[in-house]
Amino acid sequence: MKKFVIGFVSGAVLFSGVTVFAATGLLGQKVQSVVTIEKGGVKIADGAVINGSIYAPIQAFAKATGTEVTIKNKKVIIGSPSTSTSNSASVSSRANPTAIGTAVNFNNKNGGYSGTVSVTQVLRGAEAWEAAKEQYSDFASEPDAGYEYLFAKIKVSIQKVDKVGATADLNQFDYKLISTSGTEYGADIVLSPEPSISTNVYAGSSHEGWVGYKVKTSDASPLIAFSRNYDGTGGIWFKTK
Repeated sequence: MKKFVIGFVSGAVLFSGVTVFAATGLLGQKVQSVVTIEKGGVKIADGAVINGSIYAPIQAFAKATGTEVTIKNKKVIIGSPSTSTSNSASVSSRANPTAIGTAVNFNNKNGGYSGTVSVTQVLRGAEAWEAAKEQYSDFASEPDAGYEYLFAKIKVSIQKVDKVGATADLNQFDYKLISTSGTEYGADIVLSPEPSISTNVYAGSSHEGWVGYKVKTSDASPLIAFSRNYDGTGGIWFKTK
């Protein structure tokens, strides 16, 4: 084909020899052929070739490629402003962290999966210590002097896994705690409440679990960073208060 065009279809699409694209103004133009559109050997939509261009329902195509489509002010927008195309999100950064309870789209290229992530709850100090004692009873131990526990509940919804048929490997160590001044806390083993965020999730499913840290009592506003690049750039950043 000389060019590839995705036609947005708001009305009915008939694939029995006659195709009607009311929203595109192609009514009455000759359909050269009806085609099946596949991705990875799986059918995602029916389409039609008109004047050398391929037309198909844009929402089906977007869903199959992990792209968000929205309609706003009579415009079809491919890719939300909050959608990450690397390991970062334009609305979430260290300088502009995301609030607790707000979900952000991400594309974790290192892990090979994408979806949405949010911090839904944070426990700190005495509240976190009580949660640890309740969960682990005699096994819980108080943090070192000058430190306290910080537990964050994280919800991840997996929309796509790059490897067909595979799961997304969620790991608590993907979520780094960064001090207010910008220093990354060490990966101490902390007995956080159950369930843990660490699990395996197939595309189309969600998981909500806890991560735990030891944080300096004097550190007022640490941030949680997820899916950063190896050099520390990018990533999804969340407030903890």
